[in-house]
Amino acid sequence: GNLDVIASHQAGISNVVAAAGTALTEAHLKDLGRYASDIRFAFDSDKAGIAATERAIPLAQKVGVNVSIITIPDGKDPDELVRKDPKLWQTAIAQHQYAVDWLIDRYKTILDIESGQGKREFTDVVLKVIRGLEDKVEQDHFVAELAKLIGVRKDAMVAKLNEQQTSEKPVRLKKAA
Repeated sequence: GNLDVIASHQAGISNVVAAAGTALTEAHLKDLGRYASDIRFAFDSDKAGIAATERAIPLAQKVGVNVSIITIPDGKDPDELVRKDPKLWQTAIAQHQYAVDWLIDRYKTILDIESGQGKREFTDVVLKVIRGLEDKVEQDHFVAELAKLIGVRKDAMVAKLNEQQTSEKPVRLKKAA
């Protein structure tokens, strides 16, 4: 929000805008894309912020901007991090992670990718984003990475990637205990 932008400026990071909550739209990303082709999202680390990050990744793909994710440690927001120590915010920004890699890392920790159901849920989420990648080499890279990660044949992953999904239902995950 606005306080995160102010705190970022106070920490010496001036190329920052607020998304006004979690209501980032395709139009916002198109406008931002005119000024920068590399955008880094730093939504709060709470449930709403993570959901907003996941919604924003496909939107960014649609408008053709590169997106990285800044992970804020300890569930804080940028303002809290800057108040604690501005160098922590600068470090978090420097350690940004490409959006698809961030998504893979996120879901491999919250799903059981050793089970058949976990592999299905994992690939449902990640392949939806990979489908949106325009570059076929990048698609192939992530398909191969997913196949290796969950221990399946690459051709099975390619087949799933190419499936025509007539109705994309949101993946519902059980709450972690």
